[in-house]
Amino acid sequence: METMQATIKKEISLEGIGLHTGHPSKLTFRPSPANTGIRFFRVDLPGHPMVPARPDFVITTARGTNLGLGEAKIHTVEHVLSACTGVGIDNIDVLVSAPEPPIMDGSALPFVKAILTAGIERYPDVPKRWLHLPGEVHYQDGKAKYRAFPADNFEIKATLIHEHPLMPEMSLTLTMDREVYLREIAPARTFCFEHEVEFLKSQGLAQGGSLDNAIVIGKDCYHTNEGGLRFPDEFVRHKMLDLIGDLTLIGRPLFKMRVEAECLGHAHNVAFAKLLRDAAAKMRGKKSLEAR
Repeated sequence: METMQATIKKEISLEGIGLHTGHPSKLTFRPSPANTGIRFFRVDLPGHPMVPARPDFVITTARGTNLGLGEAKIHTVEHVLSACTGVGIDNIDVLVSAPEPPIMDGSALPFVKAILTAGIERYPDVPKRWLHLPGEVHYQDGKAKYRAFPADNFEIKATLIHEHPLMPEMSLTLTMDREVYLREIAPARTFCFEHEVEFLKSQGLAQGGSLDNAIVIGKDCYHTNEGGLRFPDEFVRHKMLDLIGDLTLIGRPLFKMRVEAECLGHAHNVAFAKLLRDAAAKMRGKKSLEAR
């Protein structure tokens, strides 16, 4: 496992439409200095305002994780963030020409491929600032249950529970590293239920949604592109992809803990990310006092 912080070697761009806004969007990954973390820039707005990828800048979690600072808002950031963590990027600037990154194929894979094409650059003298937990951290809200505890590797167990006949309970456990993420998680696409589509569009959401970038679960069949499902349990894999993206908001590498989550959703992911961040901060503060 690499121990030094990383960014990318050169700029690289992707273009498409936003899933929910439907706006044409160009996203550019740009190298950034050590210890700056992941930052989004709205390059279509005067002054190119920046929004840090941190939990306190989450403004809504309606069908995605949306960041905002002042007038600058960036919707549906979780796939981009997931890709960054999946390949081990600590610091990167994400320049977006619209209120939402392009959805591409509905997974994190296009972002992963772009980052790997740009190349990974390591800072030789700047170690990663690992997220260290003091012990077990719990979160529960209704059916949603999360817990995390220290581990030697980054392990995730995700359980998806729905009452839909085509969506039986799905559970997946993986020990995550770059190769596992690339093979098992990055290709998993976003999804929704057929009965939700009209309501989502009436709420101004899913304006750019199509079978090119999402799976629609019907009453008795899956509506998808000609390739069909990429995995039999693609849905729980995508929920794991989203979880990794939302936990990236903590701002520290996640690779030394085990996370178990049931009935996952963006609001719960972000609330849990804040708990993990605060628990780790308290431990750092305690160690700092003890060292005096």
